[in-house]
Amino acid sequence: MRHQGRSYALQALYQAEMLESKAMKHVDRFLDQLDTNREVKLFARELVEGTLRNRKHIDRYLRRNLEHWKLSRLSSTVRNILRLAVFELYHHPELSHSVIINEAVELCKDFVDNSSHALTNSVLQRVYDQITEERKMKVHTKPEVASKDENSKKISK
Repeated sequence: MRHQGRSYALQALYQAEMLESKAMKHVDRFLDQLDTNREVKLFARELVEGTLRNRKHIDRYLRRNLEHWKLSRLSSTVRNILRLAVFELYHHPELSHSVIINEAVELCKDFVDNSSHALTNSVLQRVYDQITEERKMKVHTKPEVASKDENSKKISK
C-alpha cells in the first residue's frame, strides 16, 4: 500500500512541477482519477501536500548533501523522488529511514533507470545523517534551556 501511495505521490509531484503549481486542486483531480483504495489516496495526498508545503526546507537539505551536482541539473523525476523521501525522513521519524531510502531507490528503478539509484541512496543517507545530528543537538540544548528557566524561577522566589 505505501509503495503504491509513494508512486502516486511521485506522479502528482511531477505533474505539479510541470504545471508550475503548488495547488492541491490538481493533485486531488489526479488522485480522484485513480482506481485504488482510499487509504492509498490519503497517504499519497499527505506526502504530496507535505512535500509541496515544505519544498524550500527540503531543497536546502538536498543542496547541502548533493555532491558534485546541482538540484536544478537533476531530472525532474529524480528531484521529486528525493524531495518525497526527505519529507518522510524529516516529518516521519517514526518510520524506518532504511525503508524510506529503499523505497526511493525502488522508485528510481521504476521511473528512471538503474544508474540514478546510487545517487539517490547516498544523498538520502547523508540527509538522514544530518537530520539525526540536528535532532541530537536539539535534545542536548533543550535541558540547558529548561535548567535556566528553573534557576530563574528559584531566583525569583
